[in-house]
Amino acid sequence: MTAPVTRFAVLGPLEVWRGDEPVAVPAGRGRALLAALLLRAGQVVTVDELVERLWDGDQPNPQRAKATLHMVVARLRQALGDPTVVRTATHGYLVDVVPGALDLHEFRDLAARGRFADALALWRGTPLSDVRSDVLHAEEVAPLLEERLAVLERRIAADLDAGRAAELVPELRALTREHPLREPFWAALVLALHRSDRTAEALAAFGEVRALLADELGVDPGEQLREAHRLALGAVPEPPGGAIAPRQLPADVRSFTGRREEVGALDRLAARARGATAVAITGMGGLGKTALAVHWAHRVAADFPDGQLLVNLRGHDPEFPPLTSEQALTQLLAALGVPAERVPAALDEQVALYRSVLADRRILIVLDNVVDVAQARPLLPSGAGNFAVLTSRNDLRGLVALDDAVLVRLNALARAEAVDLLRRILGAERVDAEPDAVAELVRVCAGLPLALRVAAANLAGEPRGVADYVTALRAGDPLAQLVVAGDPASAVSSTFCLSYRALTTAAQRVFRLLGVAPCRDFTVEAVAALAGVDVERAGRSVDELFRAHLLEQPRPGRFVLHDLLRLHAETSAKAEEPEQERGRAVERLLDFYLHNIDRADRLLRTTRTELPLTPIADTVPLLSFADGAEAVAWIDGEMPNLRLVIPHAGEHGRHEHAWQIPTALWGYLYRHYVWTEWRRFTEIALASARHLGDRFAEAVALHTLGGITRNMGFEEALEHLHRALALREEIGHVRGMAASCLELAGAYESFGRYDEAVRYGERSVGLWAGLGDLPGLALALNNHAGTLSHAGRHEQALEVCLRAVELCRQLPGRVSLGAVEETLAQVLVGLGRLADAAATYEGIFARGVGDLNSLSAMRTHLNYADLLLRLGDPGTARTHLADALDLCVKAGFPQEAEIRARLAALG
Repeated sequence: MTAPVTRFAVLGPLEVWRGDEPVAVPAGRGRALLAALLLRAGQVVTVDELVERLWDGDQPNPQRAKATLHMVVARLRQALGDPTVVRTATHGYLVDVVPGALDLHEFRDLAARGRFADALALWRGTPLSDVRSDVLHAEEVAPLLEERLAVLERRIAADLDAGRAAELVPELRALTREHPLREPFWAALVLALHRSDRTAEALAAFGEVRALLADELGVDPGEQLREAHRLALGAVPEPPGGAIAPRQLPADVRSFTGRREEVGALDRLAARARGATAVAITGMGGLGKTALAVHWAHRVAADFPDGQLLVNLRGHDPEFPPLTSEQALTQLLAALGVPAERVPAALDEQVALYRSVLADRRILIVLDNVVDVAQARPLLPSGAGNFAVLTSRNDLRGLVALDDAVLVRLNALARAEAVDLLRRILGAERVDAEPDAVAELVRVCAGLPLALRVAAANLAGEPRGVADYVTALRAGDPLAQLVVAGDPASAVSSTFCLSYRALTTAAQRVFRLLGVAPCRDFTVEAVAALAGVDVERAGRSVDELFRAHLLEQPRPGRFVLHDLLRLHAETSAKAEEPEQERGRAVERLLDFYLHNIDRADRLLRTTRTELPLTPIADTVPLLSFADGAEAVAWIDGEMPNLRLVIPHAGEHGRHEHAWQIPTALWGYLYRHYVWTEWRRFTEIALASARHLGDRFAEAVALHTLGGITRNMGFEEALEHLHRALALREEIGHVRGMAASCLELAGAYESFGRYDEAVRYGERSVGLWAGLGDLPGLALALNNHAGTLSHAGRHEQALEVCLRAVELCRQLPGRVSLGAVEETLAQVLVGLGRLADAAATYEGIFARGVGDLNSLSAMRTHLNYADLLLRLGDPGTARTHLADALDLCVKAGFPQEAEIRARLAALG
């Protein structure tokens, strides 16, 4: 007896029959597993892909997930009653189905044979509607729904060809309501109405969808819809005699929102224009440049009674090349009523005729999608009453230089503007019901109007909430999902591709590599390192990207990628740049930071550990700093990047950089005292050092961690410092031993253990002296003097401190004289020599506290204020307390409340 055939249906709820008997498929992951295999029946689905679909994008423990998957497969085979249906392959599993046993295959077979109605009849609803997996629905089901709509379009086209136009109208009305942004349905509706002798309704339908596309997406109808419109127009007679003032503006964007500053700027320019004026609205693709131009043109249309012209110059059209200036002028002259036979062939003659026609009129000209200055310049009007608005993704500064144009550069919408845009499209009730999800959607779309409109269009056509939609976007590739079904031209990524393809090869490569750089912003020098080119070549590419509005410049010399552009750059890099070259680019960038931070650190520290720096490529720029202030300023600008670079290095196996960059930052971080962040960096450094098995590096990281935790008040500091000292003793690193003893002395003093502090202080002094390192010796003597003073050994402290002062005077600029003299002043206070201490403080402040870090400077002000109060001078004490408070607030030190209380007590 022949075994019954197992049949499957996925074009609706998941169903399985064995013969005529339904089969109960295990719920949960069992159904998701079968669905994932059936959608690619006959093909191997890898274990990783199945884990992603069954765990819905979560990241489970790999071994546990594989074991669970094996169990789910076993249960599914048992439920199907035939272990051969689900087969094990080398890297995954597959389902074998016989011909005619899967409705999806039957659907595709019928469609391929032109039996569209029979194919569509197999659909019972949304595919796999009873299977829970957002990843599966986003990556597999969404394309199936698109496939069904494509077949439906082919069936409608066949019905139109068969003369069933009138019968189609009700169905097409319903489809355009259900899929309001799907242009093929609208094109079919226009044709069906026209062929049913309802041409007026056909033209009205075209007007409705044109306005809808402008409102929702800020785009014009596509070629298929325009062709349907042209066919319908063929039945409309020309209007009777007389010239008509051209009114070529598309419908205003009903959902237009924001851009108040830019609209105001355009209003002011138009109000004060005394001659022909040109304004160029520039910005990256998707920012709504055309929408702004059209919206503003409608606002002022009444001021231009002789007409409003609009020409799409096709600067970034995926299907057609840009218009030449001659072609554009031919269109403009025709709109102005000049017969074709009167239009000359030569460009200069066309320009002369164009300006002559405009001379005595008040006309507004919108030049949309300008490709460059050369294309636009001949189209600029003359005559006092004319005004031109240009839009372009490219930089049009040449028009400013020679044509007196004004640039209006667009950026992404502010958060409130973006939310308002969503509210206008989706309705206030729906948006206000999910404020957190809407805020996250704005973040995902990075304030890009096109992305927000596409997202809103997708949400408008389906019942799921904003939160579910955002989850789906986050689970996959946001750029790949930000497209309206059936309209590839609406894809945000397509908009970016057009700008990217117009770049030179060098600029394309830089753009790609910026996508793999773990940075928030870039200087030209960093770009040069990343790309492996000299600074001059990097600068040319950066300038090209900036002029193409693929880079923004929020501050002079610092460039950023819009978040969605960064995703596009990363995708392009993965597709076009070999993995090895991507890795080398990141390594060059890390070298740039390491070597230049090391150069800066040399200006910021008295004594320092010499790092075994990674080798550096010739093309990596090395910076020069005039002084410590310039070095600090440079690192200030790079800190947002370093907060990303250091973890990236640790997470991606670049352990030499991961321990050396935080170490090189020591001098900078010590001045700023951001303990929590410094500790995070140092823990990354320690983990990388241990990964490398590098005891020298481990000792450096432990030493730094000990200093940080000591200043945070944690006694674990002693453990870290002793371990660092032990490692340095093992490897014979005497300079490191001297530094460890110095830090241990300070730590023991911090915790009130003065005997140990004095012992390690003495050892540190001896080690530095033995090395002949005078700056290190001066620092050790100064710290040891402070320890002795706190231990009550004031006479000995004075002797040690005077040695430190003498050394500092022999080493001008190498050791902070202010820090050593502040210790001397405190020792003198301990000895009861208050007048001498006051004189020492007066010398410090007369010279200035610029050689002190902010914490030391604050403490110096506080200690002097204490002394002044003892000397009966509360007025001057108050001044120094106020200075201390200013330093405290600026640096974010925790003593603010204490200092304010002391000031309040003085009245």
